[in-house]
Amino acid sequence: MNIINGCCVVSDDIGSLLAEAEKMYGEISSEQFNLAMGVVNDFLSKYPRVCAMRVDLHFPQMTLADDPDVPTCFPRTEPKAITRFFESLKSQLLAVHRSKGKLGSPDPFGYIWVKEQVVSAYPHYHVVLLFNKDVYAYLGNYADFDAVNMATRIRKAWCSALKLSFPDYAHVVHFPENGVYWLERHSATMNCVEYRGFLLRIAYLFKLHSKVPGGRNFGRSLPIGKSGI
Repeated sequence: MNIINGCCVVSDDIGSLLAEAEKMYGEISSEQFNLAMGVVNDFLSKYPRVCAMRVDLHFPQMTLADDPDVPTCFPRTEPKAITRFFESLKSQLLAVHRSKGKLGSPDPFGYIWVKEQVVSAYPHYHVVLLFNKDVYAYLGNYADFDAVNMATRIRKAWCSALKLSFPDYAHVVHFPENGVYWLERHSATMNCVEYRGFLLRIAYLFKLHSKVPGGRNFGRSLPIGKSGI
């Protein structure tokens, strides 16, 4: 049972949701889903209102489409790219915090990520970012690469992680349609359509058939207050 300040999601509810997800996506890793639920619960325990954002991080086409022997760019593609992404985003949010004249550290953000590869020559990452909604509640206009908003920060962070120029490679970050969710502690139950819809959507990340064999293909943030990216 997951308990959040009096609201609970029992194991039968989770089992029912996973069964529904498997009808939609195929076999799901219940272990990864439960670990992801721990991150969501941790944030709802800390903040009464949480903003969750879905983001897809891709690698660019590295060679000419009609001549694979001709490289077009040289991104850093080793596994630590995802770690550098979070480090860059954390650095940017600290800069925003300081620019407002605030001392100390900004509220932390949480994350859940998976690495996948199906038919593409390169893997990609599906990411869920979690924020205190009272601080960050919107992606902003992500059609404008010059906008000062969360979408731009996310794009800059991924370009920085790959050592690629921004905005030249801003397109390698994709924001899925209707990918921002507002979650509230008091309604974090399976009876809440918004909350259940959010969990069902992130269950997509944990489908087994698309995972990269070998190496790490799942990660999450530590509980709030613990060190580490």
